[in-house]
Parts: sequence; structure tokens; C-alpha cells
Amino acid sequence: MLLDIATNVIANIVFWLGLGFAVTALARLAQRRFRRFFGLYMNQQLIVCLSNLWTTATSSRPRGYSISLHELRASEAITRLFGSASFRLPDLVRGLVDAIYLGRHRYEFRNTVSPSPSDDPKHFSDLSGNLIVVGAAPRNSIRRLYLQENLVSLRISNEHPDVGDHQLPLEMRFVEVLNGADLGQLVTSDTLDLAVVEKIRDTVRGTTVMFCLGRRGDTTWAATEYLARNWRSLQREFDDRPFALCLGFRDLGYEYCYHPPRRLLTLRG
Repeated sequence: MLLDIATNVIANIVFWLGLGFAVTALARLAQRRFRRFFGLYMNQQLIVCLSNLWTTATSSRPRGYSISLHELRASEAITRLFGSASFRLPDLVRGLVDAIYLGRHRYEFRNTVSPSPSDDPKHFSDLSGNLIVVGAAPRNSIRRLYLQENLVSLRISNEHPDVGDHQLPLEMRFVEVLNGADLGQLVTSDTLDLAVVEKIRDTVRGTTVMFCLGRRGDTTWAATEYLARNWRSLQREFDDRPFALCLGFRDLGYEYCYHPPRRLLTLRG
């Protein structure tokens, strides 16, 4: 009788210890992949940089900040991702893993807005951290800075200097390849709204930068949502190497209704 009880107790202890070790191992693997994908292995800052809609034409102040609702929702997708311990586990187990493992890795995560048109983006203090840049160059000066420095591989049509603030008709919209063997290639679609998700390594500043942008705020939100939902599969496909994707989304009509996009072009760094 006592032997049976002791055997059951020992078996339960071994089972729960084994489960704990397995959960911890999975947690460490997921966190390691998360850190490598978002550049947190060497730099513990991750900053979401939203577009700044403020212009000097609408205000007498020398600088100001204004963001769109769609980009605010896009930042929520990344905040939700970063706050979930970057892997799916029951809340109780995830809390234990956070206390045991994540406590050794202190990350600084926050949202910010790109500098106003009157400020020099090169003086933007958050360039020292890893970035997720949300929005296209006309309204996001950090995106515009990286375009000027020739560090990105894809450019959407409304970022072309000849376009300005005008919205092109559907048949004239494109995503352009800016370097490599496919330099000058244009990706177009008669039915889909184009978006870009790209990851680069800024070797000068020692950071990882990701870009999520579309022609409008709703497509930019969808591109950011794609990154948040698919970072695991992207990490498996590209590891920690740079990549650039041209995605095609169904017209969202400014709604928050996510549909998986078609991948129209893939560039590997």
C-alpha cells in the first residue's frame, strides 16, 4: 500500500518536472527566435514609429504630431504581439515562463511618432533602437530617410518623388524594386491593393528595421497585421536575414477586416 502511494507520488513529481522542463525549453526556443527576428539579440529596444500627419500648412506652430486611427490600430497589433510573450501558451503557464525566463531579458518597447516636416529625421533619437516603421514616405519621415539612404529594396508608387500627394488610379499603382538583380521591376495588380513588408539590417546604426506600408491607412494596417500574425512563419523562412515582400490585399474599404494577402514578390537579403 505504502509502496503504491510512494510510486504514484514519485511518478507525479517526475511528470510535472518533465512538463516544466519541456515548457521552459519551448519558451526559450520561442523567445530566442523572437529576439533574433526583431533584432533584440544585441539591442534591447523595439520602437514602433508611426506616420506624422501634421503639416505646417495646417498650423502656425513650428512642429506638431498627428496620427491616423488605422496606424494607431496597427501599433496595437505589434503591442499585442510583444505583450504575449511571443508564443501561445495558457495564461497561467505563460505567467510562470515569464517569471522564470523573461525576467533575464529586459526589453524596452514603446510607440512613437516620426518627426515633423520641420525636423531633421537624422536627429531622431530612436534611430538607435530597433524599429518597426509604419506608413509610407509621404507622411513618415523615418521611412523617407531610409529611402534617401538607399537602404530599402521596395518602394510603393505613392513614394515616388514625381507623385507627390496625389493618389494614382488603380491601373497606375505599382511596387518598384530598387536594387539587386531585379532593379527597376514593377509589380502591379488590377484587383489587389499593394503593400510592402520589409526587413533590413542597418549596419551603420547596428539595428534591425522593419517597414509596413500600403497606399492608404487601411492597407498599412493590414500589412502590419500580416507581420504580427505571420512573424513565426517568416522567421522559419528567412531566419534573421533581411527580406522584402510585396503583398496584395483585397480592397478593405477603410475597414478593419483582415484577409490573408497574396504574396506577389519575394526578395531575399
